[in-house]
Amino acid sequence: MSRTALLILLSGCMLAGMLGLARADVYRWVGKNGVVHYSDQWVPGARLVMRTSESLQAGSSAAALRGIASESKVADRQIRQAADERTVQATEAKLQAERCKKAKAAYQRLIYARRLFTTGKHGRRHYLSGTQADAARAKALATMNRLCATHPR
Repeated sequence: MSRTALLILLSGCMLAGMLGLARADVYRWVGKNGVVHYSDQWVPGARLVMRTSESLQAGSSAAALRGIASESKVADRQIRQAADERTVQATEAKLQAERCKKAKAAYQRLIYARRLFTTGKHGRRHYLSGTQADAARAKALATMNRLCATHPR
């Protein structure tokens, strides 16, 4: 069951309890995993959402219901935001792995090439000296190490 469905179910149960004229304070807190909890018992970190009295009036009951609905919307927004953040992190990790793979392939090409060259105007090859080739390989190695720092493969 998704968190949103669980939250809606929990809100519905709370509303049913209120309709039965339950006389208890309602507390709200967010658990370790970001799950929103409601209870009639206070726990450390809980916030009083609704205080009930011996005689529930229609106006105070409606205000309490609006408060709970507002809290539910905030919790839904937090859940969506957390899911969006996880999606962004997964996408960034995938892009980082792709960059690492390309850097490794470029470095391998430079290592195994007999002679390195650049292509100038009109497609003419200009071969690099040994020092220039070593500098190009060192640059490719540094790029690979930078891009693959979090991906040892």
